[in-house]
Amino acid sequence: MNTANEITSIFDLDGVLTSEDTMSSLVRARLAARPLRFAAAIPPFVLASAASPDGALKPAMNRAIVALALRGMTRSQYEELAAVTGRGMAARTAVRQAVARCQCARGRGPTVVATASEENLARAFLDGVGLHGIPLAASRLDFTPRGPRLIAHNVGEAKVDAVRALGFAPEDALLYTDSASDLPLARIARRTVTVNADRRSIAKLSDASADIRHERWR
Repeated sequence: MNTANEITSIFDLDGVLTSEDTMSSLVRARLAARPLRFAAAIPPFVLASAASPDGALKPAMNRAIVALALRGMTRSQYEELAAVTGRGMAARTAVRQAVARCQCARGRGPTVVATASEENLARAFLDGVGLHGIPLAASRLDFTPRGPRLIAHNVGEAKVDAVRALGFAPEDALLYTDSASDLPLARIARRTVTVNADRRSIAKLSDASADIRHERWR
């Protein structure tokens, strides 16, 4: 239960704390060295790019691309790649104003990063920008003989459930997001702040949110 002076904050990762998508960056690096898999990934990539961010098609295509790119990797191989990618992005793509706002939020009350990105990758990025130990709701992989596959895709309604499972109340929260994929959270959050969002996402989030403002951060 929050005290009267505490403010709960929920931060999206991709597009808010980082200017580039973390999982897409990892997948691109993996596919770049495998031309045949790169070619096979083009159709689902085109479908994902054209799909609405708040629909079912985009996350389905993203899961297919991830499975294709990571096929055959062991847990240790993936974790090493995630650590290198996350640290590299922390140095190159961090939105410093967003990181500072997140650090400040931790001093005001309960703060969580909720992302569709994979947890090892997201944690490496957060550690790299100095957000050590911050609670994290993220997607998770299972490792099979064929390689990693997503078993918990933390997007849409699943992100609401994941935030609750960590003990955070979205109804009390200040939500920072760039994407209409966070409409389920925006509908119940006390206030939504769009960060560097495009017009389509701003329009959808504005329709869903009772209290909203729009900001541009670097």
